[in-house]
Amino acid sequence: MKKFIGNIMLTVGLVGGAIASARNPPLWTALGGSLAIMGVGILLRRQGEKEELHKSAAQGKGGKEELKRTLETAIAEIEKIMEEREKDLEKAREHLGKILETLETFAEKAQPLRIEGIRFYGEVMTSFSKAERHLNRAWSAYADGYVKEGDTYLESGYSQLKETSRLLNSRI
Repeated sequence: MKKFIGNIMLTVGLVGGAIASARNPPLWTALGGSLAIMGVGILLRRQGEKEELHKSAAQGKGGKEELKRTLETAIAEIEKIMEEREKDLEKAREHLGKILETLETFAEKAQPLRIEGIRFYGEVMTSFSKAERHLNRAWSAYADGYVKEGDTYLESGYSQLKETSRLLNSRI
């Protein structure tokens, strides 16, 4: 609710400020009032966002434990792919595609990590985004028949996922 009210106040302040500053000469007191309303709106919006993050973490939506399970599962599945890719490349590519689908929601589920601090969240997401990008490149290389390139990116994505897992475990 705070976030919604904050958005309304931000919008009202923005529109009021635009109208007050468009006058010649500008209506300085109205402009100042509009800026104050915008400031309060920003504060309310941020408080509401923080409350939503805490509520998500408390309800078990996202958070470190769920992310950790997702990563552990993906790492185990990639290890299976590394074993089976020599036997049946098409099956390995399909399996990798399913893993990538599972990892699609990682960024959304990671939002509650911002409670831990933006630096921690940034480190985890930077590592994860590299892993996801490399796994997507591996899938694409396998689909195009470039097995050696696919293997390189698969191993790189695997090591990045392990790094992401290590980062998450460092704060648990």
